[in-house]
Amino acid sequence: MMRHSGKLLVGLAAFVTMVTGNITAARAQGFLELEQTPAFIGLGAGSVPDYKGSDDRSGGVAPYARYTFAGQQRYVQLFANELSLNLVDSQKYRFGPVINYHFGRDSDVEDDVVRQMRDIDGTVELGVFGDIAWVDAANPRNRLIVGGMLLQDAGGESDGLRARLSARYWRQVHRAVDVHVGAGFMYGNRKYNDHYFGINADNVGSAPLPAYKADSGVHEAYINLGTALYLSKEWVLGAGLRYGRITGDAADSPLVDQRGSENQVIGGIGVAYIGWR
Repeated sequence: MMRHSGKLLVGLAAFVTMVTGNITAARAQGFLELEQTPAFIGLGAGSVPDYKGSDDRSGGVAPYARYTFAGQQRYVQLFANELSLNLVDSQKYRFGPVINYHFGRDSDVEDDVVRQMRDIDGTVELGVFGDIAWVDAANPRNRLIVGGMLLQDAGGESDGLRARLSARYWRQVHRAVDVHVGAGFMYGNRKYNDHYFGINADNVGSAPLPAYKADSGVHEAYINLGTALYLSKEWVLGAGLRYGRITGDAADSPLVDQRGSENQVIGGIGVAYIGWR
């Protein structure tokens, strides 16, 4: 089985490499929620906003993987562009480091005005996450998780700090079907929010947009809905829908208020191999 899973991993990596130019994995959350599965590897694909706050759409592909160490609760997980390592051997508590690739905004956006702004480069963020999980002892596929994540730009793009708080609930509704619901919000400090939602002499380029300064605060609240269909003991099909609402100073930015939308919808499907451990 390990030989088979190795071939699958190589194949998925090759496919991801081919589509990297079109990847928008930073906004792919909710495509393939498989919290109740200790080990999996897969791909998700779907429709996402062109950039955070945009009302234009584009396609995206994202890899997913988790490996839980034998006889432990510690795991390493790749969730789209976010790699995390749980250091705590506990079913209820999780804590560990996170490295995240934050995608930028370039001249490939559909909006003809935003396209005239100077590009924002992608950057690497470093941080930590923590979760508290309540798992049904009679059926581990039923679980509630409350958690948070703190990320600091380490690539010198915005030098900003952001945080995410969320709650996620999974429930088995059929022998082969689980459903998922979640909610949360994203907070950014002044450097983060102003870099991605502000307009000034340094970033406006030739775009006919008014100057705008975004302060710290919650810039998005969201809800997730999803389902996992177990096709066999080794394969699962997932689907998800995420509705986000841009809020605070971010919502008042001309990038959102004039050229985009406060409503951010993400939808997609994914397939995962869960027999590779």
